[in-house]
Amino acid sequence: MSDATGVPALGAADFAEFYRAVHAVDPFPWQESLVAEVLGGGRWPDLIDVPTGLGKTSTLDVAVFVAAATSHVPGGHRLGRRRCFFVVDRRIVVDEAYEHALSLSRAVQDAERSEDPGIVSRVAAGLRSYAPDARAGALLPVTRMRGGATWAAAWLDRPDRPGLVLGTVDQIGSRLLFRGYGVSDRRRPIDAALVGTDSLVLVDEAHLSTALLATVSAAQERDRLGVPLPSLSLVRLSATGAPARHTFALDVDAHRTNPQAWERLTAGKRLTTREVSSAKDCVKALAETTLERVGTLTAKASMEGAAPVAAVVCNTVDRARAVHTLLRKLLTGRGAVVEADCELLIGRSRPIDRPNVQEQVLSRFGTSRDPSRRAAILVATQTVEVGVNLDVDVLVSESASWDALVQRLGRLNRLGRFTERFPGQDEAAAVVIHDGQDRGPVYGEARDTTWRALHAMVSEHGGIDVSPLACRHLATTTFAALEFTRQPGGVPVLLHPTLDAWTQTAPVPLDDPPIEPFLHGFDSGVAAVRIVWRDGLLSTDPLDDPWEDDIELAAAHIDGLLTQWPPRTTETVEVPFVAVRQWMSGQAAEPISDLEAAPDVGGHARQLEDPFRVLAQRPASTGRGADDAPDTPMVWRWIDAEELRPGDLIIVPSERGGLDGYGWSPAERSPVRDVSEAATFVASRSRREATLRLDPGLPARLGMEHAAGETASALVSDLLAADEDAWPGSEEIDGFGRALAELLPDEPPPGCGWTADTWNALRRWAESGQLRILDLRDPADSWVAGHDGPRTWARLLAGPVPADAACRVDSGSAVDRDDEEVGASSVGTRPVTLAAHHTAVRQRAEEIAVALGLPPELRAVVADAAGWHDLGKADERFQIMLHGGDGCEATLALEPLAKSGMDPTDRLAWRRASRLSGLPAGARHEAWSAALVEEWLRGAGSAYLGDTDLLIHLVASHHGYARPLARLVMDREPRPVQALVDGEKVSVPSERTVSLEHPARFARLNQRYGRWGLALLETVVRCADTTVSEEGS
Repeated sequence: MSDATGVPALGAADFAEFYRAVHAVDPFPWQESLVAEVLGGGRWPDLIDVPTGLGKTSTLDVAVFVAAATSHVPGGHRLGRRRCFFVVDRRIVVDEAYEHALSLSRAVQDAERSEDPGIVSRVAAGLRSYAPDARAGALLPVTRMRGGATWAAAWLDRPDRPGLVLGTVDQIGSRLLFRGYGVSDRRRPIDAALVGTDSLVLVDEAHLSTALLATVSAAQERDRLGVPLPSLSLVRLSATGAPARHTFALDVDAHRTNPQAWERLTAGKRLTTREVSSAKDCVKALAETTLERVGTLTAKASMEGAAPVAAVVCNTVDRARAVHTLLRKLLTGRGAVVEADCELLIGRSRPIDRPNVQEQVLSRFGTSRDPSRRAAILVATQTVEVGVNLDVDVLVSESASWDALVQRLGRLNRLGRFTERFPGQDEAAAVVIHDGQDRGPVYGEARDTTWRALHAMVSEHGGIDVSPLACRHLATTTFAALEFTRQPGGVPVLLHPTLDAWTQTAPVPLDDPPIEPFLHGFDSGVAAVRIVWRDGLLSTDPLDDPWEDDIELAAAHIDGLLTQWPPRTTETVEVPFVAVRQWMSGQAAEPISDLEAAPDVGGHARQLEDPFRVLAQRPASTGRGADDAPDTPMVWRWIDAEELRPGDLIIVPSERGGLDGYGWSPAERSPVRDVSEAATFVASRSRREATLRLDPGLPARLGMEHAAGETASALVSDLLAADEDAWPGSEEIDGFGRALAELLPDEPPPGCGWTADTWNALRRWAESGQLRILDLRDPADSWVAGHDGPRTWARLLAGPVPADAACRVDSGSAVDRDDEEVGASSVGTRPVTLAAHHTAVRQRAEEIAVALGLPPELRAVVADAAGWHDLGKADERFQIMLHGGDGCEATLALEPLAKSGMDPTDRLAWRRASRLSGLPAGARHEAWSAALVEEWLRGAGSAYLGDTDLLIHLVASHHGYARPLARLVMDREPRPVQALVDGEKVSVPSERTVSLEHPARFARLNQRYGRWGLALLETVVRCADTTVSEEGS
């Protein structure tokens, strides 16, 4: 049997061959059974109940295969989904699952390019049928969402394209609810549409995410998707999950004949307990017990290179650091009885620092590690509980809830090969240590209840069998009650008015309902704060006040620098709000965990240091009521601890400390390394240029020493002295780049954020011949007659990084940039006429609408909206701006422009052109476009057959405004705006920028197409516009 393309149809029997071709190993029986059940039963299970260690990350492969196998099914009944989201509650796991997703993406990409008609090519063909015209870019893009920071604006460039996304509850849940953390108001509808329609959401260890599950279920009950596409399907993955209506359970008997699976299911593990009387004693007991067990195994190793590895898992970052410090002291002190390396792994670290740490950890503690003659101990937090492929010989853990302990036990003797390394030892040892305190942090009463039950069983039997199969039995008997698992707080009831308020993204309601309780429950606390460290924020001028230790540079100067060189997601660390506020206040920070949904800490902390200020984005105006104005531009301002807000992105002077080589460390006083340069070389779809600062410190930052450093310093000086001769493509710049590449050390300097990938990207970039000098200027300086322009505060060497043959993508800027300025949507590398742009966008929107399977009547409206979306740019003042502020040039032009051809990075030139044009402040061309379409519908277009409400809204909202109101603009010199609509000349007054009828229209459309359905229709038009613009059309 074949599909419409002539390719043999895919069936459940083909999955094993597909999995084997991608990963070079056979799937486990449960993975094949899951595919057969999904395709045979015509539905996804509510719960996939599989023990830890059996590869639940492979559900990504299942999702991709089912999507390809059902791609021919039209309408909303299709079982497969275009987009698959893998949701976890740990940051490190996002990175680990990302590598699995990348291998899958590469396999289908390579198969499509080859002429091999094998099984992977058939899957690739099925995926391609979802977006047959989207030939640019990866067939199956993979996006990693890190640390609560924003996605790149184009994390998926069009809604018909398949994709895989890895992220946390906060990152994915907030975007589903139209309130994406770190995402601008105008981008939020796109993210909501991509998450909320035609998507499969796999929630790993879903017992930690019950609030999200309840909220998604309630939202689906209260919203009807009014477009013929599948909605969101949500599947829980858990080894300790509560029963569900439709559960896919592990068939134990089916795995008896699979040696690898049976080894893992029956891996020998025995748990014992130990109780101490205080937190201090607990740290000592964790360290000493680990050394004792490692020492015992060292003497019983079967061969050279079989030295034991151990893991110590703590409930808070503070305790993990204390244990790590003590262990290092005991291992290096006089009289040490064990020789071992000791590592620390916590989740609250910068993503750019993480690859080197993870590589080191996995090389010593991973399932595929090479044998070593030297023992190793890993001290970690909850970040190792889920998805991280560790396989240790000894596990020592703080007491925790039963579900958390099961996950920790999954890292012990994970592959079931303990006895091969240590003959005569049938079971690997797990020791749970209790600090004797009631209701400890993170797990509360569930920890104490679990401890009492475990301790009683150990006292009676001398130890407990905790193999995966034994744990499954215990979970249904001794630990079946909810009191043994960590329970989130109550979840608020989701009502229609709450959903309606969230759909209002521009402007956001003044009484906007918070989303945090709907994602994590009432007891989970508020959104975390994202932190970036940067150099150069404090003055070193000796003429500044000598009585001040640090002088903060002027906010206007800082705003100019950060606007032109924004923070990137790979620089950020996510930390609980209360902990950051205490740190800024100079107080002792309370212990925190590595769980995404842990409760907020608080209380009266001890004062240790003087308070300090940080930078955060706030409304530019300081007038009364400015904070409530929805369209007030945001600028970077210095704020105190009292001004900190949940969800803030803050930038901290590097001199303040707070971070070490392992991650967040509020007690650390040493300056933090600024990794902003290395961050620009991380692969990203944001398409921003990579940059280096041209200053005397560049050679040192790149690890150049002695003669190489002196040579590089001379090269930097010569390049800066060349000034006007150093134009793009000149020998001065290209020669500098080639010389820099030759002087770079073979290996990146440690601790500066460079990885092997980014270091290679730096070398390719330096040799590219596409570099230019970019001046960071202070936009607070005015352009006046006889003045050369704004002052230059810093000089950068900038240019695109030559592409590598990888499809990996990270988030881009940590500040989602949108068309805040009047001309931002009109940039391009060359001038484009309005007619040509409209034709190209109409064609692209039709392609996407056809690929999505929208009915003809909807496709026609979407195409018309795309073909008329920029009509308002015909305004004569707008045209003057597009011609660089030259009124004569605009008047003599044969056709109106849609794109100016001006340098899109020269924001100052854009501002100057806008001022010269006479455009009113805040003018939006799409408001005029919508008014022109509405006026046409009243006259020549009165016989229009499509949904007129939808047509007007899609035009008005194509930059994310008009949900439900457009911006109010005061035009003190109004004039007619004229354009041709379907061949008819239409004119509207320029002061017509707000339609008071639009909120009612917006409400009707949400009812007609569903909240997420309307957002999807907007996304078709908006993505058609952005992709065509990026291509220069």
